[in-house]
Amino acid sequence: MRFQQYLMVPMVCALALAVGCGKSEKRAAASDTSGATATRASGTTNVAMREFHGDEAVAKQGRELFIRFNCYGCHGGLAGGAMGPSLRDTTWKFGGTDTAIFSSIHDGRPAGMPTWGHTLSSEQIKTLIVYIRSLRTSAEPTFFWASDTTGTQR
Repeated sequence: MRFQQYLMVPMVCALALAVGCGKSEKRAAASDTSGATATRASGTTNVAMREFHGDEAVAKQGRELFIRFNCYGCHGGLAGGAMGPSLRDTTWKFGGTDTAIFSSIHDGRPAGMPTWGHTLSSEQIKTLIVYIRSLRTSAEPTFFWASDTTGTQR
C-alpha cells in the first residue's frame, strides 16, 4: 500500500504539469497583442501571421535596400536573425514601434548595430521599416524575385 502511494505522487504531478502547460499556452495566445492570430490545424500551431497596412511596392524596395546595404549579413537572409537579432518576431529589445526602429537604424545600438544615419536617408530608413513591417505577412516580398512574362520583377 505504501509503495502505491509513492507511485501516485509523481503521476499526479505529471498530470498537473500537463494540464498547466496547455493552459499557459492558451493564455499566451490570448495575451498576444501583436495583432497576430494563431490557428490550429490537426493539433499543431501554425506560425502566426500579421496584418500588413503598408504599400507592397515600398516593401519590395525595402527588401532591395536590405540586400544592397548588407543588412542580411547580420540579420539573416530572411531577416530571421543570425549574428544580429531576428526582425521577424514581435518582441524587440529597443522597442518595435516605427520610431524606435527608425532610431535603431539611424543611430545604431550598443553591442552590434552600426549607425546608418550617415549612409541612409530618412526616406530609405522609412522604406526599410515598411519592409520590416511586411515580414510574416502575406505581402512579404519573396527572397528571390521571379520575372513574369513581361520581364518585370514581382
